[in-house]
Amino acid sequence: MQYVLITGASSGIGKSLKDIFLQNNYHVIALDIKEIDPQDNLDSFICDITNKESLQNVKNTLDKQNIKLEYIINVAGIHMMASLVESPLEQMQRLININLNGTMSVNRIFHSLLKEKGRIIIITSEVASFDPMPFNGLYNVSKTALDTYAQALRQELNLLNQKVITFRPGAVKTPLCDSSLTGTQNLVDSTILYKKQAGKFLKLVTMFMGKPLSPTKMAKFIYKKSIKKHPKLIYKKHQNIGLVLLSILPKRWQCAIIKGIL
Repeated sequence: MQYVLITGASSGIGKSLKDIFLQNNYHVIALDIKEIDPQDNLDSFICDITNKESLQNVKNTLDKQNIKLEYIINVAGIHMMASLVESPLEQMQRLININLNGTMSVNRIFHSLLKEKGRIIIITSEVASFDPMPFNGLYNVSKTALDTYAQALRQELNLLNQKVITFRPGAVKTPLCDSSLTGTQNLVDSTILYKKQAGKFLKLVTMFMGKPLSPTKMAKFIYKKSIKKHPKLIYKKHQNIGLVLLSILPKRWQCAIIKGIL
C-alpha cells in the first residue's frame, strides 16, 4: 500500500486531492482542524498544524504502524485581507503561523517517515511570484516566504534524492478564495485610514479574481504532475493575466497605477 499525507484535507484543493489519491488506490493520511467523513483507505486526524504536539501525536501513531510515506502534500492555509498598519498583530501572526510556520513544522516532523525517494509537495499561490497588491500584502508575504522555503528545502532534500515540487495555483473556488471577498468587505468595515480606497479595492479584487477554477480541476493537475517520473520543480496554473502584466511594470509604475485606480 502506498501512503500519502495531506494537510487541509477537509475542503477545497486538499479535499479534492484526498479523493483523487483514494481513487488511485493510495492510502491517505488526512489532517485538518475539521472532522473528515470516513472512507475506505482513509485515516483522518483532527490536527492543528501550528501545534507541534498535535502533529507529533499523529506522527507517533504512524510510527507505531510502521507507515512510510510516498508524498507529504502541504495544502493547509488561510487568507486575510489586512491593513499592515491597522490590523491586530495577533491576527497577522496567526496567518504567518499557519501559512508558513505550520508547513515547516509538518515537513520537519514527518520527514523521517518519507520514503527514500519520496516527494514533498508545497502549495503556495500565484501571488508568490508577483509584487504585492495593497491590503493583500500579508498573504503575499506568507506565500512568497513559503515559496522561498520550498526552494531552500528543495536544495537540501535534493542531496538525499528526494524531490520538492512547488505549485502556484491561481484563483480556485475554495473557502480560501471566498474569504478574500469577505475579508475585503471586513477591511472596508474596520479600516479608519483607508475607508475610501478599501471600498474601491473590493471592486478591484472581484475584477482581478476573474473566474475561479474548480478545486477538482486544480487537484487533478497537481496529482498528474506530482506523480510524474521527472516532474518540473515549479508549476503554475490558472494565473491571472492582469496580475502578470502589472508585475512586469517597474515598481514605481505599479504604485502609481494602483493609487490612480483607488
